[in-house]
Parts: sequence; structure tokens; C-alpha cells
Amino acid sequence: MFLKNAWYVAAWSSEITTDLKQVIVLGEKICMYRDQAGKIVALEDACPHRKLPLSMGRIAGGNVECGYHGLTFDCSGACVAAPGKGRIPSNAAVHSYPVEESYELIWIWMGDPELADTSKIFKIENYDNADWGINRGAAMEIKCNYKLMTDNLLDPTHVAWVHQTSFAQDAARDTPLTLSKNDDGVVVHRWMMDVEPAPFYKHIVQFEGNADRLQKYEV
Repeated sequence: MFLKNAWYVAAWSSEITTDLKQVIVLGEKICMYRDQAGKIVALEDACPHRKLPLSMGRIAGGNVECGYHGLTFDCSGACVAAPGKGRIPSNAAVHSYPVEESYELIWIWMGDPELADTSKIFKIENYDNADWGINRGAAMEIKCNYKLMTDNLLDPTHVAWVHQTSFAQDAARDTPLTLSKNDDGVVVHRWMMDVEPAPFYKHIVQFEGNADRLQKYEV
């Protein structure tokens, strides 16, 4: 069972182009692409006729044309064209998902579209602050239940022992953690002040000497 009425990250912004792409969120296959204006479109990835994935079709005039019999769907999921001059079937429609592009990510609402409120997308602090840098890399896929990863990340006390060659340092063992609760989750964090960068960071920071380090986990 999944929490449907929530925003989920479906892709990096750079991953979605004017080509059709299948993504899977909460076990649902979704066809995503950018329309002629660059806006993100997310449709159920199954033509209602024979269930061929729409992502196997093609873009036709900003709409999606099924690769099997040519039924064509607009960004709302409505069928707007049928082969030849055929009548458009009244039940030929696919589900359209609310999407929002923010923080160079594509967010998708998997539940009731009427409840999709973009203000509910959580804020990434300091994202637009020029004094902070951003790095990103490939995703790390881990074959386990997501709750085990949540448990791991909300317990940074293990860092000093498990990650001795990367994120560990004396301050990661000695600095107490602060836990705060809010209406929709918890935050665990600690500031380690004026400490030598941990081994992992020594290779990427562009300065000499000590630093203030924040460990922060938001769930």
C-alpha cells in the first residue's frame, strides 16, 4: 500500500525531453515528455485500446500517438484523434497526473488530482543561496525495503563506526544529535563546528583547514 496523496520525485528535469519516456512511480507506469512549450506532461502509460505503452508510440503535433492503432491523446489524457476519419471512442482516455518542475526535479502527484497543491512540495533550504554549493551524482539503488533506509538515515550515530573511511570523524561520534518533530515528519541534525573535513569531503572541498559541518536528515 502506498501513500497516494503526496508529491513524489519522478525524474531529474534533464531526464525528461520531447521524447517519450516511461517512468515507474509507486508501481505505476507513466509516460512522460515535454510538450512544444517545454511543459512536462505525465500520462498513464497504456493505450485504453490494447494497453500498448504510450511510451512506445510517438509525438504527433504535441500529442501522443499510440504506436499500435494511432489513437492520439492530448496532455489532459483525452483522445483527440482516431485512425482515418473514425469516430473517437467515448471511453478512450488515459489518466493524466499533476506534475510540477522544481529544484531541477520533476514532481508528480499520484493521488486525487483535485488535492494536488504545489505548496505541499517540501522546501529545500538554501537551494538558491549562492553561498551554498550543490553536487549531484548517479542514484544508488539498494535492494531493500525503503523503511530500512529510513531507519538507517535517521540514526546518524552509526556513522563514526560504519563509515570510518568516508564520513566518520571524532565529531561524528561526540556531537549529540537534535531531534525535532513537525506535522508531517521528523528532522534529525547536528552541527559539528570547526572540525577537520571527513575523508570523503577532503577530496572535494576547495579550501584548507577546518570547517563547520551540518548533518541533517529530513523525513
